[in-house]
This record gives sequence, structure tokens and C-alpha cells, in this order.
Amino acid sequence: MVAGIAREDYGDLVAEGLKPTLDDFDRLNQLALRLEAGPETTCANHPRIGWAGDIPFYEPTAAAIMWLNDYAARVPADAETFATFYYFACAHGRDPQTLMALVTPEAIAKAVKGWLRKLPVTEREIARACHYAAWGYDDARAPASPRKLARLEKTGKTEEMENLERLEKIMAEAMGKCGMTYLELLAQTPSRLNAMVLEADIGAGCTVSRDMAKAQVDYSLALNEIRERLIKEREHGRE
Repeated sequence: MVAGIAREDYGDLVAEGLKPTLDDFDRLNQLALRLEAGPETTCANHPRIGWAGDIPFYEPTAAAIMWLNDYAARVPADAETFATFYYFACAHGRDPQTLMALVTPEAIAKAVKGWLRKLPVTEREIARACHYAAWGYDDARAPASPRKLARLEKTGKTEEMENLERLEKIMAEAMGKCGMTYLELLAQTPSRLNAMVLEADIGAGCTVSRDMAKAQVDYSLALNEIRERLIKEREHGRE
């Protein structure tokens, strides 16, 4: 499906004498489709499952995200080893009790290494399955806005810290509005929690527009970033 706004902006870039790539168009189109269609709010759209052979890897749940940041991040490990912790979290995110039983660096390293050794698939297959589970085919990303960068610099927080705070906030909202236990909430993905709160707000007659506003900002930032890159490429070609 092609979004009209993406087609028009792509044409405008070409008309400016710039040379956008097919990857540029694909990125704009994915962000534009979110803007035109709105956020995914049905249970049919999430959580995603990526398959490596017949082994499922799930879209990261609240439990998976918290475990990775609160416990796995403390394990002395290189990037490749930490990636295996991420795979483990994706595989067990719907079973919060399994993750929360592993809290020491020794227990985590031993459990993940033993689990990985028994899998009848390659690490590359696992990585591909986890990437799909986390992002789907719609994996275009918008750059951080100047306002966000300024906020992070002012507060001294990282994007990961802000995301965790946002996750804790949405979990608190979901607990109050959806009547679920904390353990049940941990097994949900952030997108599912947002959808549940959104549904509750709509049912209560609340006006919700934050998601659409964010989609508009994401698209505009991506378009500006692409245009600025293409202008630099054109100027560099004239030198």
C-alpha cells in the first residue's frame, strides 16, 4: 500500500533536483501509513511472533524489557553476549516468573548459555526472528526531535531511562483502568498496554489524539532528515 502523502513528498524531492532512494521512499511510506491509518489498536495486530524454525520469539513484553534493564544489564558481557540475553527475553517474555527468577549475573549467564546451546537453530535465525518480533516489517524509525534531545540533555536522562519511566506509567494506568494484576500486566507488550488504556479512555468518552500527533511529528522529522541529507549529497557532488 502506498500513502498519498509519501508519494507527493517523494515527487517534491525529485522536483527539487534531489535524488531520493527507494529506501528513502520506503521509510517515508511506512511512517505515512501510520499517519493515515492511525495506531494499531486491535489484538490481531500485536503482539507479534517471530519464528526461528518452530521456536517462537515474542514481541518484548514489559517483563522482558524490565528484566533486560534491571538485571541482564548488570552482567559483565560484551555486545554479542548481551544479544543472547535479549533473545532469551524475547523467548520468555510471556512468562514473567521465569525471567524474574533469574536476577544474579551468575544465574542469568548460566541459564541463557544452557538455553542457547539446546536450540536447534542458528543464532542468525534467532536474531532475524527477534527483529521481526520487535519491529515487524514496519521498522522505519524517525530521528529524535530537537525538543527531545534538549529535554534529555537538560534532565541528564537517557532515552532508555525515559522509555522505562513511560512503561511504568502506562502499567500503572492499565492497572487502574483495566483491572489486571501486576503479573498479568508484565506479560503484556507496551503496545498492547497502550491499546488497552486507549480503549478504556475511548470507552470513558475521553478524547485521545497524542498518538496521531506523534505520527505527524515522526513523519515530518524523517522527511526533513532525508531532505537535508540529499541536499548535502548534491552539494558534495558539485565540489
